Amino acid sequence: MKNIIKIIAIAASSLLIATAAWAEQASDTVDATAGLQPALELSCTDVSFGVWRVPLRDSGGTTTITLDRDNDTVTPGGNTTRVAQSTSDVSWSHSRGVCTLSGSTAADDTSATISIQDSTDMAFGAADSTATGYTGLDAATAAATLTATLNAPESATITSGAATFYVGGLLTIPQTIVADNYGGYKTSTSATVSADDGVE
Repeated sequence: MKNIIKIIAIAASSLLIATAAWAEQASDTVDATAGLQPALELSCTDVSFGVWRVPLRDSGGTTTITLDRDNDTVTPGGNTTRVAQSTSDVSWSHSRGVCTLSGSTAADDTSATISIQDSTDMAFGAADSTATGYTGLDAATAAATLTATLNAPESATITSGAATFYVGGLLTIPQTIVADNYGGYKTSTSATVSADDGVE
């Protein structure tokens, strides 16, 4: 009887060894990723003064176009003889800039300070429809001395980490306009928003 038990034990041991010899395994790489962004993010749309019909001229003074940041309206001033906003294409319309602040860790009702760098008498350069968004309007062959002064509120109130504000301004069209001045124009600058999140 003891011999039978011994034989069974040896057989069981051999089976375990055989089973262990057939064990399988596989491996793969486990990646970990992370990213960092600034607490504040600012995104602004373009300020568009629109496309204006202005006759060839060399007298009468400059024309000004005021784009109201509060109600998105335009008002011509100065030399407005035969000056009118073009409605040839919907993309040629005016629109104030819309700036959206997001990702702030500041408490609700925190005031964010807004500044636009070098926003006075900004000189325009000739630009095609890809740059201006004015469908079908080529860049001016010779750039007229258009200038713009942009304006934005001094501050915006943060709620749930976000705030929105608008940018308007004043476009000045020079007294002298020649045929080569007709076409698209663009200028740009930088807007900055800062807020105290209360963390030291």
